[in-house]
Amino acid sequence: MERSDHKKVVEAALFMSPNPLSINELSRISGLGSLGQLKDLLNELVSEYAERGIQITENPVGWKMEVRQELLQDVAHLAPYSDLSEGCKRTLALVVYREPINQSEVIKIQGNKAYSYIKQLTRAGLIKAEKTGRTKKLHLTKEFEKYFGQEKERVKEIFTSPNLSLNTIPAS
Repeated sequence: MERSDHKKVVEAALFMSPNPLSINELSRISGLGSLGQLKDLLNELVSEYAERGIQITENPVGWKMEVRQELLQDVAHLAPYSDLSEGCKRTLALVVYREPINQSEVIKIQGNKAYSYIKQLTRAGLIKAEKTGRTKKLHLTKEFEKYFGQEKERVKEIFTSPNLSLNTIPAS
């Protein structure tokens, strides 16, 4: 496979994945064994997307393709939360509503499947889990704010509003 083909595969993987991809995952997917060459390809892609509405970024979990923050408000309504399963949405709603919340409380409410939802939300960077005793405390992250295009306090206001209805939730 030629370098340009590897680059296309990396770009397609970043586009298709709802979650950040680690350098090792990208290496496996693209078939590119040299991590140095892979990082060079990623840096090329970052440069190519520098003036576009989409950007390629690296966070502690891995690399991802995302809409630029300054454009998110304009386009977020086109695919609101489509990459989250219903279980993840319910788990995230619990964290929003009761932050910080113990993981054990979430498990009591949702059952054992919540472990996988918490793992998915942590991997997506929407929540962080801090070990406290025999459980973990779950908190929202800055990535949560980027994902929803709102500050977490504003999202909490919306969820805790006594007048909550689908018509009062802003599109962006």
